[in-house]
Amino acid sequence: MLKTSLGTHITWDVYNCNAKAISFIPKVKTVLNAIVEELQLSKVNESFKQFEPIGVTGFILLEESHVSIHTWPEYQFAAVDIFSCKHFDAEKIQKLLMSSFSSNKVIIKQIERGDAIDVITKEFN
Repeated sequence: MLKTSLGTHITWDVYNCNAKAISFIPKVKTVLNAIVEELQLSKVNESFKQFEPIGVTGFILLEESHVSIHTWPEYQFAAVDIFSCKHFDAEKIQKLLMSSFSSNKVIIKQIERGDAIDVITKEFN
């Protein structure tokens, strides 16, 4: 165990999404790139997979680590995570996700990697 955090890993479980907003790559890609821009992170590469008939997995490799998303439009659910060596405001991203995907519920979990800090969980309705 280390005595310091090497980075923050935060997940957002996004519920009750507008299914159309999370079904196809163009919208999902726009949202992930908006996150990168909002947090002033440095994109290295990106890859997205369209599932048939609907659903997306996307990954943006960052100099600071990564941003990823997996969507299940049939359940109106998206799982988003960011691991970053740069500190950022999780609630700012929660608001962006709720707005972009027309969600009314998000659960955030935060882990400091390399440290023994407990997982922090917050729910927004």
